[in-house]
Amino acid sequence: MKSLYRLLFLFAALSLFSCKKETTKDVSQVYKVPSIALKGDDVVTVAIGAAYTDAGAKYTAEDGTVSDIQSTSSNVNTAVAGLYLVNYAVTSKSGIYQTEASRLVAVTSVNNPVDRTGTYLRAATGVNCFVKKIANGVYEVTNPGGAGVGAHTVVYFVETTLNTFVCPTQPTDAGDFAVIEINFTATGASWRVQNAGYGTGVRTFTKL
Repeated sequence: MKSLYRLLFLFAALSLFSCKKETTKDVSQVYKVPSIALKGDDVVTVAIGAAYTDAGAKYTAEDGTVSDIQSTSSNVNTAVAGLYLVNYAVTSKSGIYQTEASRLVAVTSVNNPVDRTGTYLRAATGVNCFVKKIANGVYEVTNPGGAGVGAHTVVYFVETTLNTFVCPTQPTDAGDFAVIEINFTATGASWRVQNAGYGTGVRTFTKL
């Protein structure tokens, strides 16, 4: 009988221990990678001489807190046609993350009746480059290198005066990227790219 009592006592003790209330008191909080979301468009077009006010951005911190932020640097000069950068950068409270984002501001008053939109074949590689007009004097160019690698790289050309284009250094998925000596004709285009992953030779394209 004593053995039976001992077994019943042991069973009761084990049951009490297994039903102990769980707590998350000492469990670490899950953090997210911080991010910056631009307010307004990623690429903004402004007429020469017009005023420019940046729309700002929103920063989502590691703990999910969202706050409005202003640019940390900008070289926008609306008196001179060109392409400019408005940069945002935030260091997380933990000091682990440095989050960055950029907005492009195209300053131009060109309204060229000739639209350069189209598909451009680089014969040297058999790969296409795609040019798309997104505003008067502003073009989005996909795969400016005309190469199999970097097929999704996007840069922006600005027509500063009639038939004169610039593409200064700008951030892309391939790193900082610029295009110089840009020349469009009725049948094609040519230019040189400036990026660590590309050669410096002239790239010639035929418009399809």
